[in-house]
Amino acid sequence: GGGEGGNGFVGTCGALEKPYLRLTTFPKAEDVRPLSILQQSFEHIKTKYRESEDFPWANEQLKSLRQDLTVQGLRNDFVLEVYEVHARLALEEGNLNEFNQCQTMIKSLTMGMNKATPELSEVELKVNMKRASRLLRQTDDAVDEFAAYRLLYAAVQNEWGEIKKELVFSSTMNEKERKKSERKECGDKMSSCRHAFLVAKALIGYDYHSFFILYDNAPNMSGYLMDFLVQRVRANAFERIISAYRPTLSVEFFRETLFFHDLEETRTFLKKNGATFVKDAGGCGPPFWVDCKTSKA
Repeated sequence: GGGEGGNGFVGTCGALEKPYLRLTTFPKAEDVRPLSILQQSFEHIKTKYRESEDFPWANEQLKSLRQDLTVQGLRNDFVLEVYEVHARLALEEGNLNEFNQCQTMIKSLTMGMNKATPELSEVELKVNMKRASRLLRQTDDAVDEFAAYRLLYAAVQNEWGEIKKELVFSSTMNEKERKKSERKECGDKMSSCRHAFLVAKALIGYDYHSFFILYDNAPNMSGYLMDFLVQRVRANAFERIISAYRPTLSVEFFRETLFFHDLEETRTFLKKNGATFVKDAGGCGPPFWVDCKTSKA
């Protein structure tokens, strides 16, 4: 839905690729692309990115595309799709700053949180405030997916106020999901929102075992956000384990419990966290045991 120009200003530029420049004055029509060109540009960016996987290029092109949408006051399903795709790409690259700009804008477009425009310059902001305040609707799957990202992002940032807010939201979502499955409308697949809710619960309860099971089964791009939590969870789990166990534990136990790929990676982590190693009676080869009593957390 949505017309060409939401605020009467329609660009005339026909370029599929355009560098991103922060605006200091209102742009000329010949420097801005109209909706039809932006839609072609979007497909072009996605295709080229799939072939090259050049994130810095795709990131700049998507920012430039978003800017052209903003200055024309466009607000439609295409705009929403651009922000959703950009958010996913940013997550895949571990670019939390760009991801947060996109998810905040999605929230603004769908829930009307208008202070949520951190990436806009003053010029863009003025245009933005004039646009129609009609809220957009994400698909049910996207609502679920992005609610999960918001909760996990709040956990990564240690924003407990936000975590509480998102937990309330995801509880409501989970209740809807439960009623749906009772009516046999959806399968056994756990929703992204439910998954994020359980991750938050595992973090709050220091339940590292559940955390790593959830990490191994993360839906959509949730695993990329959980990557930022892993180090914290491992360090915390290590402290709790060496306080609770005596006298020794195998390095293999830590590898398995803390979800490491191999023993070398596990030993590097243990060394960094102050573990004291002991060898088998034979004493040859690398140490396979950790002395819990003398290890310092």
